[in-house]
Amino acid sequence: MLVLFLWTIPASAQSNIADFLTAESPVNLLSNGGFESGNPAYWAASGDGATWSFSEARTPSHSLALSGAGEAAWTMSEGVRNWVAGIPGGQNPEIVIGAYVQTDGVNTNPTNDDEKFQLVFEFFSDASQTTNVLGQPLVLDVPQDAASTDGWVALSSETLGAITLPGEQAAKSARVTFRKGANATGTVYLDDLFLRTAEGAEGWAGDWFNANVDAGDTWYYWWDNFSGGVDTWPETQPFIQTVTDEDAHSGTYSLKIEQNDPGASETVAVSDRVPVTEGEPVLVSYWVKTEGVPTPEEIGMGDNNIGITALWYDNLDGGAAGWGEIGGADIRLNGEYNAQVIPLAVQETSTGWTHYAFVVYPVEGAVGMELRLRYWHAFEGTTFWDDVAILPLSTEALSTAIEDVADSAVPQNFLLHQNYPNPFNPTTTITFDLAQTSNVTLTVYNLLGQRVATLFDNATLPASRQTVRFDASGLPSGMYLYMLKANDRTETRKMVLLK
Repeated sequence: MLVLFLWTIPASAQSNIADFLTAESPVNLLSNGGFESGNPAYWAASGDGATWSFSEARTPSHSLALSGAGEAAWTMSEGVRNWVAGIPGGQNPEIVIGAYVQTDGVNTNPTNDDEKFQLVFEFFSDASQTTNVLGQPLVLDVPQDAASTDGWVALSSETLGAITLPGEQAAKSARVTFRKGANATGTVYLDDLFLRTAEGAEGWAGDWFNANVDAGDTWYYWWDNFSGGVDTWPETQPFIQTVTDEDAHSGTYSLKIEQNDPGASETVAVSDRVPVTEGEPVLVSYWVKTEGVPTPEEIGMGDNNIGITALWYDNLDGGAAGWGEIGGADIRLNGEYNAQVIPLAVQETSTGWTHYAFVVYPVEGAVGMELRLRYWHAFEGTTFWDDVAILPLSTEALSTAIEDVADSAVPQNFLLHQNYPNPFNPTTTITFDLAQTSNVTLTVYNLLGQRVATLFDNATLPASRQTVRFDASGLPSGMYLYMLKANDRTETRKMVLLK
């Protein structure tokens, strides 16, 4: 079922429309519209022992894991982003930071940092990250008095005393590192990073994004107090949002949103911010499947709705550069709010995969946009979202898309392409061709042979051309190798990070 709103694609493109409206379209502005990246948003892995784990999670369905031999780490190279211009978020309250950890078979009673697992916070005066406003990193040692913890335990800055950063929004930049020393053994899982105002203090601490490490690369989620990490989660967690293999429209994964608290307000899954041109139409396309809606006859009544919000921005950065929102459009999939939507979202407990596509127009001054997949305040139940695309509809873009789609039939050969751009700073796109369905692993190594990122980890992908964005924000300048393994084939290419 295809829903059209102000449909304007020329007749010359109709023969290729099925290929054009996919997450893998050669002109899709989203780098992870199919949720297949295999990487957590904003976190970069280093060392062989750093994995995005499905096996343990405090809030469904992932955690960051460190194990194996030698050093390993997960790093959020920049914690000041999106609508948070600095930390704290406004006034300057006392803040509490930390995360939840679970240990399994770790070495006990470590005597030095090489034997420890640690969570490290660094707050800087500006984006150059040269001046630490606290004078030194804030280090929380993971408990290693016993080999294993009894479930998840809080690792909190409260053990170190009050934390107040000097000045309003004193930290214009922040870095978070979850690290394993070279001689530490066993496994530690980290979940639900939190940032909150201390009890009795007034003001807003700000937000960590992808705090529950369930968002796939470039996406983040929001609900009330989403980065507060309260002790009673997941039981009282308002919504569950996670990349899942429970269902998918294409590929292996989709985004799952489940209402977990009938009293919850609303939630959104937010895409990366992508470049647009004011006045030039943009096609937004996506697939949705619903399950277990308790009162389907009320879908479309007031805020009992799902849909999207397209937002326009005067910059592409957000965070310390300023949020920059200058307008937007809500499109609900049922009810009088958007009477143009044809057909409406059906009033059924569960549905199959349903395709929606809308044309929207960037407002004056817009240079960027983002897409929010949305539960309004009264919608209950579970949804799966997949194959999300933002596609420019200018004449030139359409012409390019049609030509590229014509060339994007099932590849005849296995091929790893040169990344583009190259050299790059800090992101680049890696493309590869699969002539048959394959189990794919795509990894990045430095010249010492150390794995610094895993982009696909034994993911089953169909015969197709695949693209993935690599973000090297947390890595130093230099030459890197990226290696593709697909079934019994392996190829390696070089790329250069130049900061």
